[in-house]
Amino acid sequence: MTLDIAGTLLTASVTAFFVGAAGSFVDRRVGYLASTAGSVGLLVVAVTVLVGGPVTGATWSGPLGDAEGLSVDALSAFFLLVASIVWTATSVYSLAYDDRPSPLLAVTYSLALGSIALLMSASDQILFLIGWEAMTLASYGMILQARGRSERVYSAAFVFLAFGEASTLFVFLAVAGLWAGTGTFAFGPHLGPGTLATLVFVSGLIGFGLKMGIAPFHMSEWLPIAHSSAPSNASAVLSATLTLAGAYGLFRTVSLLSSPPLWWGAVMLGIGAISALLGALFASVSEHTKGLPAYSTIENNGLILVALGVALLAESDGLTALAVFAVFAALYQALAHAVAKTGLFLSAGYVEHTVHTFDLNSVEGSVKAGSPGEYAGTLAAVLSLAAGPPFAGFVSEWMILESLFQSYRFAQSWVQFVGLLSGAAVALAAGLILVAMVKFAGFSVLWKPHSSPPIRRAPGLGAVVAAVGAIALAVGVLAPWVLGFLAPSASALLGTRVSAPVGSLLSVPSGWSILSGSPFGILSPPMIPLALLAGAAVGAGYCLLGRPRPRRRATLWMAGNPPGQPGQTYTSFGFSTGIRIMMSSVLGTREVRESQGPVAVAGVHAVEPYSVDLEVFDSFKLFYAALVRMGDGISASLKAWVMPGRLGRYLAYVLVVVLTVVIYVAAAY
Repeated sequence: MTLDIAGTLLTASVTAFFVGAAGSFVDRRVGYLASTAGSVGLLVVAVTVLVGGPVTGATWSGPLGDAEGLSVDALSAFFLLVASIVWTATSVYSLAYDDRPSPLLAVTYSLALGSIALLMSASDQILFLIGWEAMTLASYGMILQARGRSERVYSAAFVFLAFGEASTLFVFLAVAGLWAGTGTFAFGPHLGPGTLATLVFVSGLIGFGLKMGIAPFHMSEWLPIAHSSAPSNASAVLSATLTLAGAYGLFRTVSLLSSPPLWWGAVMLGIGAISALLGALFASVSEHTKGLPAYSTIENNGLILVALGVALLAESDGLTALAVFAVFAALYQALAHAVAKTGLFLSAGYVEHTVHTFDLNSVEGSVKAGSPGEYAGTLAAVLSLAAGPPFAGFVSEWMILESLFQSYRFAQSWVQFVGLLSGAAVALAAGLILVAMVKFAGFSVLWKPHSSPPIRRAPGLGAVVAAVGAIALAVGVLAPWVLGFLAPSASALLGTRVSAPVGSLLSVPSGWSILSGSPFGILSPPMIPLALLAGAAVGAGYCLLGRPRPRRRATLWMAGNPPGQPGQTYTSFGFSTGIRIMMSSVLGTREVRESQGPVAVAGVHAVEPYSVDLEVFDSFKLFYAALVRMGDGISASLKAWVMPGRLGRYLAYVLVVVLTVVIYVAAAY
């Protein structure tokens, strides 16, 4: 495909989302089909850019006289590639999932996708800001389309909007700093080191970090509440691509700042490690089929920050090989997370349509009577997020841990210590997220139900989940070639041409293994699947050649009680009770003594037969509660002073405003 044709396709693809939003008022399927077409078009454009170079679409003169338009370089192409994979799956899924009488979900869905596509393909920061704010408002509209108690939905949407507008404020500050230092809103000129660069970095980290849900902004559970309250197709978009837009903004900002000081990378590394640990911890004690993946999003976005932090530290210390390896790890983590998390949220939507519940305590394997494709796709997504070989998540997490193992190479001892602590936090997060994913899979698709009541199948949903799971597997198995494909994106971020860290190992042909050079370890993720297959072949051969042994069956011990009594069914809540007790200082675990019957368990209404239950409370909510009280107090005081109900005061306001405008115009002209 020529670049001119790719530019036309870029313009048509971005336009298709907004056309689909209008067409959804006629029929919601028009919107989803248009979104599918736009997503496929962006996928083609992204591949074209990564293979052939930048693509430019429609251009025009902006309100400030600068040239504006649609343009995709190697960095934005990577994020458009990931987003288009997610959007293609969710748009096809939505054709069967969205059965609401109102078309507003399809409308806001298309607007959200179009806004994200706009900001990722914007050639300047003004158009980026327009897309950023439109994305926030459209996502707010998607959350409002959720089913359930209206007060809970409104509350979740409002909290999302509040954090979204706070994010926009800091992004505005970062853009203003870049304009003040470079004199242009175009993406290109670099800002040199200094106080202004530090302002841009801090504002960007806060603004884009708010969208990614990193610590401490994931506290008060704004991201899990918003994402779990939204419809499942919207949750997949919010978790996999709205947070990805935050990562894109952060990557783009870092690429425009020259010579980062050492402490930038240390701050990013520390925040990422804390986010990964807390996200994994709260995911392990969540009982909500969409709340658990939402907390997992915090953990995965924290890992992206960890890798990017290591890259900045290595660049500051002149460790080129480590910086390159860490950048590839960050990009690969973003890809692996987006694909697997899409599968998990779409699986939650399948559960919703099949069992009519989001409570893992109530699912108990009922969906196994549904689509085998959904069953396989859910397992693939879970294994990838749990870093199980040979899936994509295993490769990305191995690369991040391998990067952290090199912390001893940093020149400053305090940086080495930060790297050591961050490595321990990431390792602990890996264990906790494994608990969360085992719980999700165990109580959704692996559980063997005691009875198989007839359930309503959800046609058209399981196949999409299976396809996403297959992508997560393919990205992991083909990791060396995927990394080679991402080399242009890594080069754009680092500002110099680099090659993928791949090579040969143990007689394996060159380019088939992930290697980062000495003194890195020689273990490579692609070797793990080969070892597993070899071990499986030995086990299969033993079973085929050996004689079958008779099975012995025994009655289960039920503490001396006859089977079938209340309390004998192992629940999702009971699975993670040990973590609630061990991590009580962080979770704020407390006992709630109730009689048998309905109780509130970790924000999910469930039936527990025990007289004593454990409730977790996010202790960081105290900070946000104090901020809310302070804001209410300031607002009340300001209202009493500004709007006292006196006509003379209002006339004085008008006079002051008029005089101010006259003085400004006279001084300016």
